[in-house]
Amino acid sequence: MDEQKISVNLRNEELNEETKTLISSLPSDKDSSGKDVCKYQGCWYTHHALQAVLSFQKNFKPQDSDVIVASFPKCGTTWLKALTFALLHRSKYSSLHDHHHPLLYNNPHVLVPYLEMNLYYYSEEPDLTKFSSSPRLFATHMPSHTLQEGLKDATCKIVYMCRNVKDTLVSYWHFFCKKQMNDEVISSFEDTFESFCRGVSLFGPFWDQVLSYWRGSLEDPNHVLFMKYEEMKAEPREQIKRLAEFLYI
Repeated sequence: MDEQKISVNLRNEELNEETKTLISSLPSDKDSSGKDVCKYQGCWYTHHALQAVLSFQKNFKPQDSDVIVASFPKCGTTWLKALTFALLHRSKYSSLHDHHHPLLYNNPHVLVPYLEMNLYYYSEEPDLTKFSSSPRLFATHMPSHTLQEGLKDATCKIVYMCRNVKDTLVSYWHFFCKKQMNDEVISSFEDTFESFCRGVSLFGPFWDQVLSYWRGSLEDPNHVLFMKYEEMKAEPREQIKRLAEFLYI
């Protein structure tokens, strides 16, 4: 047995029996980076990400004051995390010129962890006591209906960022389908394009996710804010004001 197969087997052993049983009943495929993925509630996940989603839906105890930053991968997530964190903590830290501001010393992904790619990825019941201050701030790549199942009807605020699909695809290919150290191509752009169009991409299909949050923003605009990456670039002052007003309604 070669090293790659041994590595896959070790990773599979980390999955619990509930997840293994569910995976065996779900549609399966490989994404453009070669990862095994399965489709749950209309969205494609790696096996360990799926287990994290299940743990989140089962064990997360939401607070009405929670704020969730949501997006499809490579749609300005890091930027939105930093802006939201800065706005929610602006009374504590006067500006980024404050030498103690956490954003000067931490990546936004550290300050605003993903529910399914960080917290519940490594534990079925992660310790959330360090997020004792209100509002708690988390992030996700899950579609709206899957996220809402874990929120259990709590009136959390959700900020969603979408981006032009062509730019998203190009950024997605560079990030997931090329090895960053030596620029080795894991999947050609053409193959990634075909997979993306079929909807078989991490947290895809793209349009299904975007529409899930767009509809949510129309149905409940006080709790779901739909933002566009291009509008944020074109008119940052107006869009940041819009974000701040939403967070502090």
